[in-house]
Amino acid sequence: MSDTNIKIWDTCGYVRLSREDGDKEESNSVTGQKDLIRDFLSRHPELRECDMKVDDGYTGSNFDRPAFQKMMEAVKAGKINCIVVKDLSRFGRDHLEAGEYIERIFPFLGVRFIAINDHYDSEHRNVESDELIIPFKNLINEAYCRDTSIKIRSQLEIKRKRGDFIGSFAVFGYLKDPEDKHRLVVDDYAADVVRDIFKWKLEGISAGDIADRLNAMGIPTPLDYKRRLGMRYTTKFRTKEESTWSAGMILRILKNPIYIGVLEQGKVTTPNYKVKKIVEKPREEWAVVEDHHEAIIDRFDFESVQKVLALDTRTSVGGRAVELFSGMVYCGECGASMVRKTVPSGRNKYVYYICSAHKSEKSCSPHSLRDCVLEEIVLEALKQHIRQVIDLCDLLDMTDVAWLKKAVIQKLNTRLAKKQEEIDRCQTLLRSLYENLADGVIDREEYQELKKTYTRRKAEAEEQAEGIRVEMSQAMDSSEKGRSWMEQFRKHQNITALDRTLVVSLIERIMVYRDKRVEIVYRWQNEFRWQVELLQRAQQSFSQREAV
Repeated sequence: MSDTNIKIWDTCGYVRLSREDGDKEESNSVTGQKDLIRDFLSRHPELRECDMKVDDGYTGSNFDRPAFQKMMEAVKAGKINCIVVKDLSRFGRDHLEAGEYIERIFPFLGVRFIAINDHYDSEHRNVESDELIIPFKNLINEAYCRDTSIKIRSQLEIKRKRGDFIGSFAVFGYLKDPEDKHRLVVDDYAADVVRDIFKWKLEGISAGDIADRLNAMGIPTPLDYKRRLGMRYTTKFRTKEESTWSAGMILRILKNPIYIGVLEQGKVTTPNYKVKKIVEKPREEWAVVEDHHEAIIDRFDFESVQKVLALDTRTSVGGRAVELFSGMVYCGECGASMVRKTVPSGRNKYVYYICSAHKSEKSCSPHSLRDCVLEEIVLEALKQHIRQVIDLCDLLDMTDVAWLKKAVIQKLNTRLAKKQEEIDRCQTLLRSLYENLADGVIDREEYQELKKTYTRRKAEAEEQAEGIRVEMSQAMDSSEKGRSWMEQFRKHQNITALDRTLVVSLIERIMVYRDKRVEIVYRWQNEFRWQVELLQRAQQSFSQREAV
């Protein structure tokens, strides 16, 4: 056939590279694939190169790739009638969808398809062998993709559990260590912004007002800050060229335990390598590493902020911060929250707290308490409790309680061992019940009754064992480290007035009764009681030894 009768094909080369598929060989690089395709085209003059499409960083497990879709648009527009790839794995690794394109869609559209290294050319195909070999190769490519995906998932899970940071970008406040990309280091500028956010929240500033304050100060958002550092960072939250701080951004920062040195990874996953839908994993399946990196926020302040976020934090009238006791005052009679009411009287305004149950349903007594009276009571009570905590701490420092703590732990260990024996015995009896039923030693009614009894005893023993473990934990934490909470009270020993930060930091809740009595539940109240009990035991033991 003369050259004038040779059909000229408008050809597009297609290149795909994906780390997810394990494409690490130099021959699979974008440049390598392009060179191979162009060398092939140079040896086949009937193939006229019209375009070269590249999907760099896209998996072959599906065909939802931008360059591939643009190529198909050109095919449907009649601009391309031949596609050349390095091999079938570059085209795709889903054997069903790849087969659909090769066997149905391309023939229907009149497209010639060539896979160079697989020696496949739809224009010169061997029908019998190709119908067997091509689907088989596509199946192998898919199996390879699946196997690689499993290996990558396994490797990433190992890295998470080991404490390696595997995120693409560090969270605002941190940077990846230049010498170790799996390690986080503090970014001084961003860390100061994070500290201000936590400080303002403790002072009672709402998330929205914090965002407004940062915008007014010209502080760049986490997105813009990363871009200013030269990072190729994108997010679905970006809607403008220059983003602005929002309440949502502030809350995400306030709730993130990464700022106290806790690394949480593996929160979401995908069903498999084909389905990219994001699925949230149960919390018990997360990879959590404590003390992973340097903390920006003190753990005590972080916990205080989490408490504040759970409270009713409505802003005060005409103010920018929440009220002093907002979300912390409850009715001592019915347990309902007490609401703050303002009543005008002439030129004066009187503010008081009233039970919300009485206000809405009349289901509780109409008792109330003036806010100024409550503030005076709480201030004096808190001063007294701070003095008690400091005195207790000083007495513990002067008293040798180490030997007593050791004796308490040994005693609890003995109790726990006996309780575990009881649990094991009940479990053995439960296992033997079915054998006794099968052997005819007991009938079904006896079996059900005994099973119920042993199950109840086992559950009671397990609950008691857990109580003993709690006691042991308290005893172990009575060391210097376990008394670190006392320093939170000591640093406020000279208070003369209350503020929002002080209240949420040291008080859990305030109960007001109908007789105007006020009961305050302080933070670490259980620890306080345990330390008092430990001191009393030590003093009693010392007195007994002195008497002897």
